[in-house]
Amino acid sequence: RNHWPMAHILREHEQDQLTGVCWFSAGCALTVNLFSPSVACASICYLVVGDLCAALFGIAFGGEMCVVKLGRAGKKSVEGSVAMFIACIVVGLFLFAEEPLAEYPVVLGAVVATIVELMEPFAVNDNLSIPVFTGLALHLGFLRMGAYCEMISSSSK
Repeated sequence: RNHWPMAHILREHEQDQLTGVCWFSAGCALTVNLFSPSVACASICYLVVGDLCAALFGIAFGGEMCVVKLGRAGKKSVEGSVAMFIACIVVGLFLFAEEPLAEYPVVLGAVVATIVELMEPFAVNDNLSIPVFTGLALHLGFLRMGAYCEMISSSSK
């Protein structure tokens, strides 16, 4: 077994593989390097707050209102996923409060973050995939809104 002094705080599957902290660091580093500071910050906040809410609500209330289990291993609850989605929207609306029409990219990012947390695409740890995919969704959402705003302003002239 692992003789590391902090081994007792690791999850069972982390005893012999990379811990969530390694994946979290890699996800944050990639996101900060790929996207603008505001999008990177929001993506990381979606991971931290959203994943925390999903875990807390999933453990506390998961299976009480809806007994359907979701995700690749069937360990995710509807309650946890809804909590993550709502938490991501609240975080996004707070962070982008000054941006016009930010609701579209914020909700798009929340949908992507929730789906990635739920499905863990490509079997990649969600601490890496959530900020990267969410950053991409937010970035594309804001690009689309920018093009829409330009179209509206040019047509009104």
